[in-house]
Amino acid sequence: MIPCLYLVLLIIGCGEKAPPSPDPIAEGHTYFNLGLNHAQFRRFPEAITAYKQAAKLLPDLAQIHYNLANAYFSLDALDQAEAEYRKAIELKPDYIEAYYQLGGIYIREKKYEQAYVPLGRAVEIHPGHVPSYNALGLLYTRQGDYEKAAVMYEQALQADSTRTELWYNLGNVQVKRGERDAAESAFVKAINADSTRAGAYGGLGSLYFEQQRYDEARVVLQRAIELSPFWAKPHYDLGQVYMRLGERDEGKVELETFARLEEEEKMIKSLEFTLLSEKQNPRRHYDLGVLYGQRHQFDKAAERYLRSIALDSSFALAYVNLGNIRFRQHRLDEARDLFVRALAVDSTHANAHNSLGNLYIVRQDFPTAVEAFANASNLEPDNGEFRRNLEIAQRFAAQGSP
Repeated sequence: MIPCLYLVLLIIGCGEKAPPSPDPIAEGHTYFNLGLNHAQFRRFPEAITAYKQAAKLLPDLAQIHYNLANAYFSLDALDQAEAEYRKAIELKPDYIEAYYQLGGIYIREKKYEQAYVPLGRAVEIHPGHVPSYNALGLLYTRQGDYEKAAVMYEQALQADSTRTELWYNLGNVQVKRGERDAAESAFVKAINADSTRAGAYGGLGSLYFEQQRYDEARVVLQRAIELSPFWAKPHYDLGQVYMRLGERDEGKVELETFARLEEEEKMIKSLEFTLLSEKQNPRRHYDLGVLYGQRHQFDKAAERYLRSIALDSSFALAYVNLGNIRFRQHRLDEARDLFVRALAVDSTHANAHNSLGNLYIVRQDFPTAVEAFANASNLEPDNGEFRRNLEIAQRFAAQGSP
């Protein structure tokens, strides 16, 4: 028999009205903020899903379409990104950032002539928009109109004279114009603005080499290489400087290094070009990530591994390589999650076990490290590195601490 009180509650409940539906405006902002959160942690597929929900509820909010476009852009979905940037501009005709990003899409697609229109509109709306002036300067430089390029950089510098890349780009343009003194001045100002960027040192070194100022060239080129050891051109210039100074052994080493790095740069450009037509190929993104990783360009490598995983969630190699980057960056929780995900799709991936072992060593969880290294060694018994790691972990585990 149903208790009377419970029966009364049932009767009252049946007579109650349904709870009010959520406020669509508030719900739209909730989805938008969720998208922003996903994007912050580079979870772009999830961000896109959230932004789309937000756009259904708040279809006239330009910022949602802009951020949706940014997420598409990050996944190389350029057609969808272009449509959303255009929608953002339709809703907000003075949306400077949307014009700038639209120009960026055309540049990425090598549709250079089309890029001038949105970038020009951006500086028309906001004459102090430095990124658009910089992009226009690069476009004019590419087509050989160095006069207009110089004007773009000079206008950008009027808005912000602390941007080292503007001084560097202006210096390169002045070199092409034959204005050597102006070029030297621009490179020096770039270094004064930020002495940790290699570009201006390399530009100044090339200039000094052309002017036969070999001792000065050696100093700044060595600094460029110290800051950016995988940039090919300074190695070539420094090799030539050494040859002119009679230091032939040093010159030969630099020229050999240049040849190797130049080949790597050509491979990267080739893969980047291939990706224009194979955006959905996870292996291409992975291969580009490997090249970036070999050159210690870890942020760029991570971007490519993330793209590989977004396209193929079973790509164990991409999980492991991305995990190793996060490990280097001391982002240990992320690294562990990536190694575990790699093993979830391929439990026989010996490097994933080995990487987990290294992570547990850092955390001083030696018994778990022993287990991980043992798994790696069992999968690849002839791997000397895995055996050594296992022996070290076993010794630490026996001692209780290193």
